[in-house]
Amino acid sequence: MLVTPRLLVLDDDTAILALLRSYFGGLGWSVEVCTAAPDGLSLIDRDPFDAVICDLNLGPGRLGEGFDVISHVRRQRPAAAVLLFTASGEGVRAAALRAGADEVITKPSPMASLRDATLRAMRKS
Repeated sequence: MLVTPRLLVLDDDTAILALLRSYFGGLGWSVEVCTAAPDGLSLIDRDPFDAVICDLNLGPGRLGEGFDVISHVRRQRPAAAVLLFTASGEGVRAAALRAGADEVITKPSPMASLRDATLRAMRKS
């Protein structure tokens, strides 16, 4: 029996959410999306996701919230893969990996690269 991968995407850009939902959904994945960290944290607490893709900054005045999401996933769902998907520079990479991210992907990135990074992170977790 094939298991459908479950993915949560957190980003304040609704166009990115729609793109990732369409892309991964087209691959047969079950995809949940949200624009705010509190909503994402509630979903993480409630549902067992195989992977979480999170932006670093989830809106104006919400700088660095992606790190909070990474830490929360590591505490609540340690088996889940966590990817930081960000337009921020290389300096963020080391901090994200220290915080517990499995992969850090820079925006913009080809969908196939994001898919490959997500699968790689899921194999690690």
